[in-house]
Amino acid sequence: MLRKHPSKDYYTTLARKLGLLSRAAFKLQYIQKRYGFLKPGDKVIILGSAPGGMAQLAARYVGPRGLVVAVDVKPQDFKIADNVVSIIADVFDPEAMGKIREALKGELADKLISDLAPNLTGIREVDMPRQLGLVEAALRIAKELVRKGGSLYIKLFESPEVKSIEDRLRLSFQRVKRIVPTATRKHSSEVFLLALDKK
Repeated sequence: MLRKHPSKDYYTTLARKLGLLSRAAFKLQYIQKRYGFLKPGDKVIILGSAPGGMAQLAARYVGPRGLVVAVDVKPQDFKIADNVVSIIADVFDPEAMGKIREALKGELADKLISDLAPNLTGIREVDMPRQLGLVEAALRIAKELVRKGGSLYIKLFESPEVKSIEDRLRLSFQRVKRIVPTATRKHSSEVFLLALDKK
């Protein structure tokens, strides 16, 4: 069963202490330390970016020559960093692709991060299809807007479908790894797929 969890925990508290906008930043920090995921100058798309913790940290990693396109259905009407462009869009909206493309100024992204998640009901039969729908939307955007040699970091919920998505990614990427960041809540079924070097 997928559960909602209280907001107060170690990583939430640590995020506040470090001036980070959310605990999600540590999920990015984990792969950055292990794999050097983001490079200075990278153009990065972050889907499900609110309240901004991942975008805030990504902006530091890519530096002033890089660009972070932060996409969420929730307004992010505050300045995260000078190299972050915030877009209010639903990934299921056909216009979302165009808005992201415009923010990238016609260029392709080097990386795509998806932290998309549905509003959880706690009912697996409801939550799982919703999450898989978000994953498919993220993969469509990645197919169109991530360059050859680029990489993905996408959130899923643990399920039999994860293996099939993993297998699909192996057809398009040189390496695919299943990741559970240390910042994942103890009872969460969250898992990330890290897909490196798009073919």
